[in-house]
Amino acid sequence: MALLRAIPAALGRLAHPLCARAAAVVAVAAVALLNVGCASGPAQPRVLRAPYDGERVWAVAPFLNESGVSTVDGASVADRFVSEIEEVDGLRCLPLNRTLAAMQQLGMTELGDVRQIYTLMRAMQVDGLVIGTVTDWDPYKPLRFGAAVEVLTVASGSITQPLDLKDLTMPTTDGVAALDGGVLAVSQASRLFDARNNETLRQLELYATGRSDESSALGTRVYELRLDLFTRFGAYVLVRDLLEQEAARLGVPLPGGRAERPPAE
Repeated sequence: MALLRAIPAALGRLAHPLCARAAAVVAVAAVALLNVGCASGPAQPRVLRAPYDGERVWAVAPFLNESGVSTVDGASVADRFVSEIEEVDGLRCLPLNRTLAAMQQLGMTELGDVRQIYTLMRAMQVDGLVIGTVTDWDPYKPLRFGAAVEVLTVASGSITQPLDLKDLTMPTTDGVAALDGGVLAVSQASRLFDARNNETLRQLELYATGRSDESSALGTRVYELRLDLFTRFGAYVLVRDLLEQEAARLGVPLPGGRAERPPAE
C-alpha cells in the first residue's frame, strides 16, 4: 500500500514542467466553477410589480361560483389571490377576514352592484377591490381552473374619509357622485388554466421555479398535482394580467410590456 501511495508523487517529480502548469490551470478552473455553482444559490421566483407611483392597498372579495361544481369554496379561491397580491412590489393586500368582517358589518352577503363595491371600499379604506367568478373547476388530474376577475380602483386620495357604518345612506349617495365623476376605474382579465395544455404547463413551470422544493423528487411538478398550488399559479397570472391592464389604462410603460420582474433583476 505504501508503494501505491508513493507512485503519484514519483510521477509528479518526473512530469514535464509544462504538464504540471497545465494541471494547475485545470485545478484552478475546477475550483472556480465549483465556487460559481455554490455562489449562485437556489433559483429565485419571478415577482410582479405594480404600475403605480406609490404603494397601494387592495382587498379581495369572496369569489362567486359559476363553474357548475358545487364544492368550490369562493372564499378559499379569494384567499389565493390575497397571497399573490401581497407579494407584488408596490401593493399590499388586506387579509380576507378583514373583507368578510366589513361585508358582515354592512349586511352584505355578496357584491351585487357598483354602489356596494364603492361602499365596501370606503369602509375598508382601500385603493382597489378585486372581485371574481370561478368559471371552471376540476380537482382531479389533469387539473383545471378558470376564472374571470376585475379590479375596481379609485384615484389616489379620492377615498379619504372613513365610512361611518352607522349611516349607510351616505355612501350610496357618495358612490353615485363618485361614479358620475369617473373616480372608479375597472381592469378585467379572464383565463382558463388546463394542465393538459402545453402553454399552461410552460407558464406553470416558470412560476413554480423558485417556489418549489428543489430537493423533492417532484420538484416543480407538485404544482400539477395539488389544486391549491395550481389555483395560486392561476391567481398569479390573472393578477399579472390585471396589473398590465392597469399599466395600459394609466399609460405607464412596462419593461417588455410585462408586469413581471425577471428573477435576475
